[in-house]
Amino acid sequence: MPLSADTAPGPAEVLAELRSMMASEFDLDPAEIEPSKHLMDDLDLDSIDLVDLAVSLEERSGIKLDEDELKAVRTVADAIDVVHAACERRSRGAA
Repeated sequence: MPLSADTAPGPAEVLAELRSMMASEFDLDPAEIEPSKHLMDDLDLDSIDLVDLAVSLEERSGIKLDEDELKAVRTVADAIDVVHAACERRSRGAA
């Protein structure tokens, strides 16, 4: 599922992309990457990992993530919401 499509992907598509990306970049089991999981406490990511994830998402998908929204990301569900919002902005031409 390319996040660079003209229409914004749904939450399930964003989750699938996050699972793929996080599994390859951080050697995580995709089955462990669930919306309820805390990125730092449950998945053992650190602040540098979170920055790397944001940069990778921007590079792979062509979206621009909002810095203020990123600061509030704590869980996989938060990440899904931020990515989905960025895709929505892009599809409306406000990227």
